[in-house]
Amino acid sequence: MIIQTDRFGEIEVDEKLTIHFPDGLLGFPDHKDFVILEHKPQSPFCWLQSTDSPELAFVMTNPLLFKVDYIDGLSFDERVQLVNDNGTKNVIFSIVTIPPGHAENSTVNLLGPLSIDTLTRTGRQVILANSGYSHRHPLVIS
Repeated sequence: MIIQTDRFGEIEVDEKLTIHFPDGLLGFPDHKDFVILEHKPQSPFCWLQSTDSPELAFVMTNPLLFKVDYIDGLSFDERVQLVNDNGTKNVIFSIVTIPPGHAENSTVNLLGPLSIDTLTRTGRQVILANSGYSHRHPLVIS
């Protein structure tokens, strides 16, 4: 499948790698289909690119790369939200915000991680309302 993107131009992606978010993302409920694109080899970052809207792409990272106890800090109920129906853990990402011209002030959304089931290729944004985490946690990779 060929998709248009503002950042990468026209690219070909395997349609089987599309991730469907039935409820969309917070603030983007009408955008449901995305693909994950590599940022650079060995980079801790990747892109969540909309397959329908060329301008819609989010920088993401695995929150465990810089907050190794991220899951440990969650309540049992919050952990359950990040687990598949069949009991296996999903892949978890957090959206990164990079202020223009101020990469040193980048933040990561620990409050609303994305949980992606790699078997069904479906995702959802989980709001961890009682976690104490912020949607603007300073991004410091350890």
